Amino acid sequence: MINSFTFVSLFILSQLTIFQSRDIDVEQLYTDFLFLNLSLDFLTLKYFISINISLLTILLGIFFRPFIEVYLNYYAKWSFYILINLVSVSAVLIVLRIYGYSRLQLIMYIIFSSIVMQIIDKKR
Repeated sequence: MINSFTFVSLFILSQLTIFQSRDIDVEQLYTDFLFLNLSLDFLTLKYFISINISLLTILLGIFFRPFIEVYLNYYAKWSFYILINLVSVSAVLIVLRIYGYSRLQLIMYIIFSSIVMQIIDKKR
């Protein structure tokens, strides 16, 4: 239940980031999918990107959870969530070769998604 809420929250935040970025270029990803004989429209590709960002963020959070609980105190959790979100967003955008996203929107995504993860962590 909480992981699904986390996924939906991160998905919505990443969708806001992608759709608010006016110059976003998913042409390389589109070309890669055409090479695989998959014809997807740009809206579907943006959903695919958001799903990947959300899933990678959740997986990194689950994978590093023992390190959070053992080694980090309350104040370091905030910076750790920022790091998890930054790594997941940058990894997905680099691997999928997405260009032209708004850096201001990306910073806002990292801040708000870290806040969401902090709130959800308190609920557990």
